Amino acid sequence: MTDNLTHPWTKVIDAILIAVAVVVITYLHYYPPHYDFISQDSFHIILRRLYYIPILYAAFRFGIKGGLLTSLTVTALFIPHAFMSMGGLFESTSLENLFDIILYNTIALITGAVVEAKRRQAQRYQEVLKLNREIEDRETAIRHMQTYTESILNSVGGGVISCDRRGIIVTVNPAARKMLNLDEESLVAFPLAKVFSGYIDLTHAAEQVLAGERERATLETDLKAYGRTLSVAVRIAPHRSRGQTVGIVITLEDLTEVKDLTEQLLRADKLSGLGELVAGVAHEVRNPLGVIKASVQMLEQEMDQGCADVELTRVMIQEIDRLDSVVNALLDFGRPSESQFGPVDASRMLDEVLLLTKQFALQKDVAIETDVPEDLPSVWADEDRLKQVFVNLISNAMQAMPNGGDLVIAAEARDGYLRVSVTDSGVGITPEEKERLFDPFHTTRAEGSGLGLAIVHRIIDAHDGFIIVDSEPGKGSTFTVGLPVSSSREFTRKGPVAEEIADA
Repeated sequence: MTDNLTHPWTKVIDAILIAVAVVVITYLHYYPPHYDFISQDSFHIILRRLYYIPILYAAFRFGIKGGLLTSLTVTALFIPHAFMSMGGLFESTSLENLFDIILYNTIALITGAVVEAKRRQAQRYQEVLKLNREIEDRETAIRHMQTYTESILNSVGGGVISCDRRGIIVTVNPAARKMLNLDEESLVAFPLAKVFSGYIDLTHAAEQVLAGERERATLETDLKAYGRTLSVAVRIAPHRSRGQTVGIVITLEDLTEVKDLTEQLLRADKLSGLGELVAGVAHEVRNPLGVIKASVQMLEQEMDQGCADVELTRVMIQEIDRLDSVVNALLDFGRPSESQFGPVDASRMLDEVLLLTKQFALQKDVAIETDVPEDLPSVWADEDRLKQVFVNLISNAMQAMPNGGDLVIAAEARDGYLRVSVTDSGVGITPEEKERLFDPFHTTRAEGSGLGLAIVHRIIDAHDGFIIVDSEPGKGSTFTVGLPVSSSREFTRKGPVAEEIADA
């Protein structure tokens, strides 16, 4: 909407009013009325002063040009009258007429200049206000864009790091900070080469992309964080703006869980085939072993009580019994008995396991600490089999602490799984041993059969669960068992029924 003071019709009306005022005053000069209460000279003096009104108004409304045009018009109209009726301009008695003419034009010039200066100042003020509003609008848009960008980066599951052209870190999203186990103050504004000083392949690839020697870079590396090693896929891409490379963007994708699950599947497949073979061999060994034991017992009965060979037969029977227990373990590993699935109260089940292993812990001088909430969800499982799993894990943990130590049992429900961890402060496991940990017959103890953890893995696999091992030599180990949480689904021996799969 146009302002009333600047509307074209308003200016026309103003010009008409100014012209009318000048014409009326001039007319009264030339044709003055006669009044008894005022003389003609006084009347003309008043009219001369009235000329200031249209001059000032014209200067106010139209600036210097309008004011001077009006004052010059008044001058042109007033001079003839001054010479005809008011004694001219240069006589001593008529100098006031000359001063009035000078003042008409001076006031028009000064007033117009002041008005135009004020208008220019007001215009500049409006321009500044407009510029400020544009700046504020752009700042608001930039803040919204920054907030939007930050929300996207914060929502990304993988780590994202951006660097400028000098290799200085500019932004780091929460996922990347978690992977690196560093806060933002320890990352932003620091050189990438310093933060990843121990990862030469990564920093070298980043330098190549920054220098334009490579279009993109992809590599895998291991990051050490939270006392464990994460397998990470690293992708480095240039950050371009207006056709120029202004930095790089690095994405980090945690492959640890994927690799763990892959190893679980490969190990399960390997153990399944091996289990069938072992079961067949154990079955064939068991029958002749029973015949040998019966024969030795018959020999023992026929020997005299004082015969020295009786002791040999007893040793033979003990060793046969030990072999029989190994064969039973082989059969249990190769062809586990049919599981009896049902809802299992996880908190109660773990309490019973701890009660079973309490005496063993006292003998080994092991202090047990628990973090098991009472409101853990139930799992659909074979309770006896689960007890066998945790008794085995706890026993192994205690045997890894020959001089005593601390054992921590913790449980939580997260991401649809009941996660139970068994952490010891024992001797730890070397990377070489860790790779063969669940292989049958692999053991580091002279008296061990090497089937305990293999059977544990078979049981967890039958429950559609997983088991993860974190260990460092000399710093202890953590075995984490994950079991799918469910209060009402039914499982076959190998997994959920078809309806469960369809629902998933």
